[in-house]
Amino acid sequence: MRRESIVWVCAASLLMFGCGKSSDDAEGTAAESEGAIGVAECDAYVKKMEAFLEGLPEEARAAREPGFKAMQKAWREAAQTPGGKEGLAATCKQNLDTLPSK
Repeated sequence: MRRESIVWVCAASLLMFGCGKSSDDAEGTAAESEGAIGVAECDAYVKKMEAFLEGLPEEARAAREPGFKAMQKAWREAAQTPGGKEGLAATCKQNLDTLPSK
């Protein structure tokens, strides 16, 4: 439960980084929503989290995936700014360290 709380707090704080984007941006296609974050630590976290989710029962995975996808989107948006990329590296490293190792 504590790990999930940390992830949600980080995701919420990262949403603030992406707030500077205009709604007129043509970005936001389905391909982008599934792409890499562009920050090595975040991409490593996403890969590890996807593997973790794959090991969960379907019901548990279905409950967690929407939040995970929203977090990825927020991180991608934050990575579009220099300050966002710097903050993401530390945040994703911290989140990566909280995931269980296989």
